[in-house]
Amino acid sequence: MIDFVCRYFFWFLIYSFLGWLSETLLYMLRDGKVVKRGFLFGPLCPIYGFGAGLCIMLLYGRVHNVFYVFLLGMLLTSTLEYLTHFFMEKIFHAMWWDYSNRRFNIRGRIYLKGCLLFGAGILLLIRGVHPLVVRLTDAIPPRALYIGCFVLYTILLLDVATMVSDLRGTARALKQFQSRMLATTQKGVTQTGEQLEQAKKRIQNSELYRRMTESWAQEDPLIERFRKRYPNFTFKRYKYILDLIKDPPQEDKGRSDIKLYGTADSLPGSEETPDDPDENSETTE
Repeated sequence: MIDFVCRYFFWFLIYSFLGWLSETLLYMLRDGKVVKRGFLFGPLCPIYGFGAGLCIMLLYGRVHNVFYVFLLGMLLTSTLEYLTHFFMEKIFHAMWWDYSNRRFNIRGRIYLKGCLLFGAGILLLIRGVHPLVVRLTDAIPPRALYIGCFVLYTILLLDVATMVSDLRGTARALKQFQSRMLATTQKGVTQTGEQLEQAKKRIQNSELYRRMTESWAQEDPLIERFRKRYPNFTFKRYKYILDLIKDPPQEDKGRSDIKLYGTADSLPGSEETPDDPDENSETTE
């Protein structure tokens, strides 16, 4: 069992490195510069290692038809790529590849040309590359293979832990930045509203607004004729006449010996009724 696990782990590292190397070379030829591939800090693309290990476990030495190897390899690797993209997007809220601008893609996670290339790669792996890797593995003494796998596993585990911590810190920083941006935007909206309200009050208290209001009032023909006929008329002189017409209530003249029904001081049902209505009345003979 230990020999089986160490062999597959060793193969996983080899194909992860080969995948990283092939992608780095392809992007370097395309862009003219070195582009970091994969999400680990080390020179590994684990998706290639997992894909190769899965196909070796299910196809190597079991499926011999070339077409079936190509078709099954394409289906296995494409499914793995789609699921890897899906879960990494959900967990880390980030994408390491995007095929949405390619033809015949599925949600930007896989596309037809890539699937065909993966199928051809698995065919090359099963028929040509892996037999050589098996001979290389068999040439390593078991003790050296176990120690080497343990050391490499420890390094890989530290790499994964560092990567996860770094991604979480980045995601946390992005969330804090987003929160600050939203708070700043809301503060700006509030301040803008307050500034508009202050500007409105300043306009209403301005001399220009008063003159405009007076000019609008003068547009009434009746008021205009009245002003022309009685140019010296002011409401202050005839305030008592207006008071008689409007008849405002005089608070100091109200009765204090009884509360008005329906007011806050005298709610319905709150009046105290004496037991004997005539108890305190005076009689006159």
